[in-house]
Amino acid sequence: MTITEEGGSGLKSIACLLLVSLFAWAMPAGAAGSLRCGSRLVSEGDRAADLLAACGEPAFRDAWGQPQPGGNILADTEEWTYNFGPHQLLRVLRLRNGRIVEIGSDGYGFYESGGRRCEAAGLVAGLSKFRLLQACGEPLTRKSFGLLRPLGPAGRLLPPSHRNAYEAVYREEWVYNFGSRYLMRILTIEDGRIVNVENGGRGFD
Repeated sequence: MTITEEGGSGLKSIACLLLVSLFAWAMPAGAAGSLRCGSRLVSEGDRAADLLAACGEPAFRDAWGQPQPGGNILADTEEWTYNFGPHQLLRVLRLRNGRIVEIGSDGYGFYESGGRRCEAAGLVAGLSKFRLLQACGEPLTRKSFGLLRPLGPAGRLLPPSHRNAYEAVYREEWVYNFGSRYLMRILTIEDGRIVNVENGGRGFD
């Protein structure tokens, strides 16, 4: 794994990737609500077993623990990523309790073989865990926990039926050590996407 502090071209590539990803996730449900693998089609509402039968094992599975009333954690949500190569979009499927609830995309796929290039400038909000792991490998440390936060943006006036409503968030903290020449990177990840990047102390060899 290599890391570069200066990466103007890397930043441009990541920016383009994020724009494609945001556009893909914003597609209408009718356009993104199904996935064809060969001659078989899976749609939202289908079982995980139907997905495996049609498309095989995903390139990446991410299981989230969701907080429940009373403080219990229930790992009822998974996100599966299928990588069909650089000429097709990554397909990202969210499953809850064994059924597909959302089908989306995350930019174009890529060949997973070959050397990995991890650029500090490329560790940006919006990057998925799958792309992060492919580029940078496993972090030095990680911790995870579920949390509940009020539904909707802070300060927004919600209808009475939603004023005591909360959304479940699966948050993780990953720390990357790139050696003694660089600062460590502390990443906050929520529901499988980077939401914040901070510099830590000096790394080590």
